[in-house]
Amino acid sequence: MLKNRLDASQSSDSGREIGLTLVELMVSMLVFSIFIAILLSSILGVTKAATQAQVIARAASGTLSVFQNFDREIRYADAINYPGAGASGARYVEFRIPAVSSDANAICRQWRFDPNTGFLQSRQWFDVTPFSNPTWVTRLSVVFDDGGSNYPFAVSPAQRSGSAMQQLTLTLDAGNATQRGAAIASNFVARNSSIASVSNDNVIYAGASGARVCTAGART
Repeated sequence: MLKNRLDASQSSDSGREIGLTLVELMVSMLVFSIFIAILLSSILGVTKAATQAQVIARAASGTLSVFQNFDREIRYADAINYPGAGASGARYVEFRIPAVSSDANAICRQWRFDPNTGFLQSRQWFDVTPFSNPTWVTRLSVVFDDGGSNYPFAVSPAQRSGSAMQQLTLTLDAGNATQRGAAIASNFVARNSSIASVSNDNVIYAGASGARVCTAGART
């Protein structure tokens, strides 16, 4: 009988030794919670860094593509209009590329930036009648409006003292809805332009040259 009681007592003590006390359990949970918090913080940091890298890569790729388009097109232009805003608030600039031969047509190129959507778009058409009214192509989808009534375009006229050709300055700051990824500010020279270019007159009315080229593309 005594032996049975001793065995039961030893069994009960062994059970208590195997388990955890309430204090031990709370300490374990606290340590585990700290570990999880550190782990989640590390994961969030890596995710944020990866997202930022993607934003920068996409914005850089987009701005580089826009730069290449302007560089390829404007160098052959014979006239650049002064930039201006349409009724919607979108900001426009146009330039004309002369025909390469007597049986070809000049090409008009129009760019616009809509500060309401952040879109930078372009379209082109042959400078003939009737006007074909082409659709817009989005070149960059998130461009920040960094201010200025004509941002991101600026035109410098051809002058007798200074540059003998018209120049267009493009300033862009692109990214996504919350992060800025890439910026560019470049001057492009219209090598076929001169003081005699139709749009070089710097008498600006409603944000437009005194005489514009490619007028079929309305600034809406």
